[in-house]
Amino acid sequence: MRSDARIKLKVVGSMGNTGKKSAPPGIVAAAWFLGMLAAFPGFADAPADTGELGEVVVTAQRRTERLMDVPMSIQAFSQQNLDQQGVRSVDDLTRVAPGVTFLRNGMSSRGNYNDEDSDISIRGIDSSAGAATTGIYIDDTPIQTRHLNFGTVNPYPALFDLQRVEILKGPQGTLFGAGSEGGTVRFITPEPSLTTYSGYARAEYGKIDGGGSNYEAGAAFGGPLIDGVLGFRISASFREDGGWVNRVNYTRPPSTVDPVTFATIYSGNPVITDTTEKNSNWRDTQTFRAALKWQPVDGLTIDPSIYVQTLHINDTAAYWLNISNPSDNVYHNGNAQRDPSTDPWYLGSIKVTWNQPWATIVSNTSYFSRQQHSVSDYSQWFDTVFFFNEYPPVGEVNSSYFTDHQNNFNEEIRLSSVDSNSRLTWTAGLFYTHTNEDSTEYVVSDAACAGGTCPTNVPGLPAGEVTYIQPRFSMLDKQAAIFGEVNWKFTDVLNFTAGLRYSDLQYFGVVQEQEQGLFGTLNVNTPSSGSSRPVTPRFVLNYQPNSDSLYYASAAKGFRPGGINTTLPDACFAGTGVSPQAAAAPFSSDSLWQYEIGTKDSLLDHRMTVTASIYYIKWKNIQQFVYLACGLGIDYNTGEVTGKGGDLDIQWRALDALTLGITASYTDSSFDDNVVLGTSDRVITSGDHLPASPWNVDLNGEYVWTANDVKPYLRLDYQYATAQRSLIPYTDPTNNPNADATLPGLPEIRVLNLRAGVRLNGVDVSLFANNALDYHTPTFVSRDFNAPAYGLPNLNTNYFGRGYAPRSYGVTATYRF
Repeated sequence: MRSDARIKLKVVGSMGNTGKKSAPPGIVAAAWFLGMLAAFPGFADAPADTGELGEVVVTAQRRTERLMDVPMSIQAFSQQNLDQQGVRSVDDLTRVAPGVTFLRNGMSSRGNYNDEDSDISIRGIDSSAGAATTGIYIDDTPIQTRHLNFGTVNPYPALFDLQRVEILKGPQGTLFGAGSEGGTVRFITPEPSLTTYSGYARAEYGKIDGGGSNYEAGAAFGGPLIDGVLGFRISASFREDGGWVNRVNYTRPPSTVDPVTFATIYSGNPVITDTTEKNSNWRDTQTFRAALKWQPVDGLTIDPSIYVQTLHINDTAAYWLNISNPSDNVYHNGNAQRDPSTDPWYLGSIKVTWNQPWATIVSNTSYFSRQQHSVSDYSQWFDTVFFFNEYPPVGEVNSSYFTDHQNNFNEEIRLSSVDSNSRLTWTAGLFYTHTNEDSTEYVVSDAACAGGTCPTNVPGLPAGEVTYIQPRFSMLDKQAAIFGEVNWKFTDVLNFTAGLRYSDLQYFGVVQEQEQGLFGTLNVNTPSSGSSRPVTPRFVLNYQPNSDSLYYASAAKGFRPGGINTTLPDACFAGTGVSPQAAAAPFSSDSLWQYEIGTKDSLLDHRMTVTASIYYIKWKNIQQFVYLACGLGIDYNTGEVTGKGGDLDIQWRALDALTLGITASYTDSSFDDNVVLGTSDRVITSGDHLPASPWNVDLNGEYVWTANDVKPYLRLDYQYATAQRSLIPYTDPTNNPNADATLPGLPEIRVLNLRAGVRLNGVDVSLFANNALDYHTPTFVSRDFNAPAYGLPNLNTNYFGRGYAPRSYGVTATYRF
């Protein structure tokens, strides 16, 4: 029952993280690597940075091609591009990639207050239920999660020592399969070289206005161990992002008790008494990667690699609006405890490439293992929903334990034709995946059962206080697929591409849960299963009169498999005409078609590139999470959405010293019809939109003084997004009680980043100011309970906000050779 109502769990005892910072081993590793790099001859012989518009190479179609030759909307960023624009994490990709929406929405009705909880979508294809709509790939391995329950969250790699990041807009069902329905984000790591040494190092220190400090150190180095036969690359990094939200104690404002509902109605805001933890929302990320390349014979290479990452978040960055003043960089929350999260994972892979006269054969075998766990403070939610009191008594703590474990095995064998000048080129492959995701959740509260006497106990948790027990919510996905694409050149300038993927998907799920005390008496052990055999084609007709121009039209299909629900109490469906047994049935798959036309041009003697596209999307049988009056919810197929929009990217080297760029996107996705659960419970109204800013624009400019070897430069990056004024299902009052009209949509966004520095022989030292205008409007707002929608007084006036970090400034040093 939030406006955002849903189950919340309690965590107490020794299972929580202490919040003490351990010695950062990434710093030690980075220092060791810097010393190792300095010992190599030629370390300082770095090539000069010309600053010209370079030719971009991508592998979006599973073969190496110029970006200009690929008939789809793609953005690609090298590690150097990311460094120049100050992109340090996946959160920053929204700023430089219009059309991509990324929100930290842990305090939404689908979240659990965990700051790792996020939502990423491309071109407005967004869903909080079922399998992912956006594929997240490290090289050739998908790592995205399913939305199983409130504690399942996506992992993302740190943006350090990458070859590039590719953002593929639109469905990628043919070459990337299920889970890439709206698009794919690919993090491509650098391969070891058999002939040359290369290195990369980055260090940074920054200060947040009114907050903590950011600091980072990392290094990468690689080259031949046996010239032409065996090469390596190794990297390590550590980054800490400082906090800016204080966790505080407070006294409750004056209150009265409603004589009818016995709700506590407060007048005024809490008064802060002291600070429990200053800048509590700091986080740190540690990474390590090692890779080898072995060429035992000409034409055959074997590339094993291991990537290890640990992310620790000390506390949520969500703040209470009624005790904060963002315009003065004052951010507070009154949570009774921290909301920490720790997310360790590793990805091991072996890539084998065999070059034959007739084809290149690639096999990629990988295993991904993850053991994420978090604690959430449910104190406010618990008392608001069950006792109609938004500020719990001092000392009362209600918490929740969550885990999200993934163990994924993937195998792909891919063949591609060799002669790119042939009239017929082709790619074909086989894919198999066995992915197992398992999540748990436990709620503990000494107020849940009278006298602390909940009958069923859980080892390691306080006896008599466990009110919600979910030892297992798991999903096993098995998928086998065959895919292929052929490209036929009718003439030297007119090409036709046809692709097809046939998949056999099977999924098996188990939900085990028990409710006690205030949560009810439900006891569920629900195994379930389903299957799909989707066919996802892609067709492209492109006209390329020369190497500097490309015009194309395409149609492509995306797909997501179905999933399972759990059984909910009868009270959840009162008056809807839906039985709990019917609602617990598995939900089915959804799919979409996208139609796109676009152009790519290189102009003014290669001093300007222009890419543009427009698209139309029809998304059917959409999986969405539906909130019910009981405070719980189900995953449900909710009708159809029509989407339309476009992308524009212009890069111009206006002068030898001046490079300018503009990237823009327009997105408009809305539901076609009303959606009613059962007979009377409306959850979507025709015209409701999916969450996305309509217009997104990124402006950038860089001026480099090129007369001398030492090259000073100035750089500006400005992000602008228009506010989403159209209603989404959860803000449309027509959908009450499943909505909260007091919640704002996505706001207008204006973020300016500035950088000034010098470059010399691969060294770049710069001063920066991020969020220089100190933009502070929350990008996401929620509250625990929309009481008036249920005929109750407005007893919950405590809203939570989450937004950008305040202005920060500092110094960055990078070195590459």
